[in-house]
Amino acid sequence: MAHRNDVLPATETLGALIRFKNSAATLPAVLAALKAQTRLPDIILGIDSGSTDGSPALLEAAGGRIIRWSAPYHHSKVLNFGLAQCPAERVLVLSSHTVLESRDALAKLDAALNDPRVACASSPWDDDPFYSDAITWEELRAKGLKLGSFYSNSFGLLRRRLWEDAPFDESLPTMEDYDWAIKQVRRGFVCRRVRFDFNYQRQANTRDFIFTACAFRLAARHRLRVRWLGRKSSAVELVRLTIALCSRQSSPTDRTAWEMHRARLLASLFWRFNRATTDRPE
Repeated sequence: MAHRNDVLPATETLGALIRFKNSAATLPAVLAALKAQTRLPDIILGIDSGSTDGSPALLEAAGGRIIRWSAPYHHSKVLNFGLAQCPAERVLVLSSHTVLESRDALAKLDAALNDPRVACASSPWDDDPFYSDAITWEELRAKGLKLGSFYSNSFGLLRRRLWEDAPFDESLPTMEDYDWAIKQVRRGFVCRRVRFDFNYQRQANTRDFIFTACAFRLAARHRLRVRWLGRKSSAVELVRLTIALCSRQSSPTDRTAWEMHRARLLASLFWRFNRATTDRPE
């Protein structure tokens, strides 16, 4: 059973919520960057899902409070549990591996939510200009859902009262943040993209397959088109890159692109043959 250590006072207006387990290698840099922000969080709340490396002590030394999750780890459930214990009006959901390198990152996110139309804000992962920096439902319907995120729980600030109205969907692990942002946009709110420097400390495997499958599922759920090269063009690119790799006339970028196209093709085929198990549009 999950439990909390104490009850937080309902006076803070901006909180930082950090999920972690055995993150002692990355938390010092994450917390140092958070403490160096020009807009400091009023509270730092850590959700410990079973650390054995002293991670909780690092958060406590930085002024954070700890709640513990002892049930089997479930990404969406842990997020909902943590947000329920964080009474701040605006909550930054911050990964225990993400360093906010820009000292004004939190100030920029906070300023974005000064507009009452904005439900949430985060930084884009890349410089892709496909979406604007103020995404509306009209824009999503016109452009479709691209493979990739426009809102991220790695460093996303959200309006807590909107989360109270609609918590993260616990049936959608790994994509609950995308789905939640789309739902808010459908309700007439805006999802802001705020640009600042960050550094993701943990090295992870490519997640193109997962994100592609997520895009197809969420597009079907929200009746949006999926925007990508398509199976034919992706297959052509995959063949071209395979020839380049075999002839050794390639670069590390070509290898990354090859893996991306392969993952997306596999995900699209997986989706096509498993549509019977996907959500019906709302």
